[in-house]
Amino acid sequence: MSFKSITQLFLVGFLGFTLVGCSSTPKTDSDSSNKDVATNQVDADIEAAKRAAAERAAADLEAKKAELKAAIDGKVVHFDFDMSEIRPSDYALIKAHADYMSLVPGASLTVSGYCDERGTREYNLALGERRANAVQNALVAEGVSPSRINVISFGEDNPVDEAHSESAWAKNRRAEFSY
Repeated sequence: MSFKSITQLFLVGFLGFTLVGCSSTPKTDSDSSNKDVATNQVDADIEAAKRAAAERAAADLEAKKAELKAAIDGKVVHFDFDMSEIRPSDYALIKAHADYMSLVPGASLTVSGYCDERGTREYNLALGERRANAVQNALVAEGVSPSRINVISFGEDNPVDEAHSESAWAKNRRAEFSY
């Protein structure tokens, strides 16, 4: 091979490498701004989806609170004569109160204990307190903090039914809830 052929070959190779190196198109500002716009749109869509999910969760929570509140309003725990043990049928009500309190962290509850008119005033006040404490203990067992529960006994005061019969006395042996 002659010197002229090698020079020509070298020149052709050099031009080929130069053209390959310059063949890419330069990035323009419009390409960069298009990517920025697309990224911003995706970020905005993600934020909108997060807000919508948070709003749905808040609405679901409020609906659950309202449903539980409606289920527990006006309901009381009843007791047998001269007893402070909670009936098995009343544990669902206590569980519903505990669930409601877990959804409303700032809520505090007062459990009021009542008795029928039989027995001395002092005895009925003590029995009413034992009944309210039994409900408080059941709520604590369900996870409610004792500091959120107040206990009070009314004894035989404030009867629901003032008649002097077993059915009236059964209504008066109770523990009531108030928020």
